[in-house]
Amino acid sequence: MKTNTVNLGPPPPSVNPPPLITLTTDFGLADPYVGVMKGVILSRCPSARLVDLTHHVPPQDVLVARLALEDAHPFFPAGTLHVAVVDPGVGTARAVLWARTAAARFLAPDNGLLSFLEPAQILELRRVENPALTLHPVSRTFHGRDVFAPVAGYLAGGLDAADLGPVTGELLRLPLPRPVAAAGHLHGEILAFDHFGNALTNLRELDLPRTACKVRVAGATLPLVGTYAEVPPGAPLALLGSSGRLEISVRGGNARQVLALQRGDPVEFRIS
Repeated sequence: MKTNTVNLGPPPPSVNPPPLITLTTDFGLADPYVGVMKGVILSRCPSARLVDLTHHVPPQDVLVARLALEDAHPFFPAGTLHVAVVDPGVGTARAVLWARTAAARFLAPDNGLLSFLEPAQILELRRVENPALTLHPVSRTFHGRDVFAPVAGYLAGGLDAADLGPVTGELLRLPLPRPVAAAGHLHGEILAFDHFGNALTNLRELDLPRTACKVRVAGATLPLVGTYAEVPPGAPLALLGSSGRLEISVRGGNARQVLALQRGDPVEFRIS
């Protein structure tokens, strides 16, 4: 009996997939803010596919939003529009920026959120200033609905980027603290925490020596391991997380609580 086969590969190049938009906000999901943003986007581009990257960025925490977008965007299809609305300066004269790289597009307030983009990566950078693209009146507290959502919808629907506003070379930078090497030790610090209480540091794999070593943080000396299972349940550890950053963790527990960690705490990487 002959069986039919199904090709599950990607669509042929001639088929244009629906536009893809990711959303990163500090709005949470208890209120209707995210849903309203989606409604505005879809009213301008009904075919858009919307992906919630996260809506649980701590309120007004631009650094956490920056890290989330920096670590996640490389895993999306080329041309994805990443919309990030963590905007302590909403209603002020801060700019709204649209950026294009070889792999992605970004729409975000100019408050350091896009500062992970290196100048050489940015192929085009524009200030969004065209009032015809926004809702009216524009709320002074909800630019996610009145500015970012309609602009994202129009872009997904094929709007020419030139209609957004003027080209600019200015982008506010929010520099991350850099690791410092001294006396055979490498000094870093905690940048943020994830949902599990793991502490993300500013130390990356390329920063670390290849010899056996241990990590010291909050008065404790931790082993550097490859997996959580290499230590007993409840034991603290250090390992390279999925983002490529050194993370401080507790197997089966919450490192932030167990070790009483805070953002900015020093992390010392020492050769044993």
